[in-house]
Amino acid sequence: MKSSLERVVFNRDLTPEEYLSVSFFMMSVMMRPGESDSYYYVKVNDDMSLNVTSYDPKEVLWQARELMCTDLQALYAIVEYEGFYEQLLEELWSRNIGDYNRYIAQTDKSLVDQDETRYCFAKKEADAYFYFDKILHLENILTIREDNEEIY
Repeated sequence: MKSSLERVVFNRDLTPEEYLSVSFFMMSVMMRPGESDSYYYVKVNDDMSLNVTSYDPKEVLWQARELMCTDLQALYAIVEYEGFYEQLLEELWSRNIGDYNRYIAQTDKSLVDQDETRYCFAKKEADAYFYFDKILHLENILTIREDNEEIY
């Protein structure tokens, strides 16, 4: 695992003075219990006010592996291009490029409360389960089924 500040992405280039100031603050944030493995995206405003968002390392590392990029590039993609990877897979699936399938997760909420159906595109059911469980954090997954019927 990378050391503390190697898991931080800033929204803009910082001057050396700004970097020093923000780094001390981020070190104090990262030393809190439960924050040791997280990745962080820090929006630094012109007045030096900060907006810090933490990301689960499983999500960042999964995205990096899927996009074949570094973990920090993946974090940047997650923040700045939200939904890019999912849209890419849907486009590949709709054009029959690659071996992608659409998988639908059914949870107790989706059955009882008629909650929104969640789906993803993956090559294997195990990949779909990982996405639903670790990325979307769906609770009480009852079943995951392949559903390749186009719905438009």
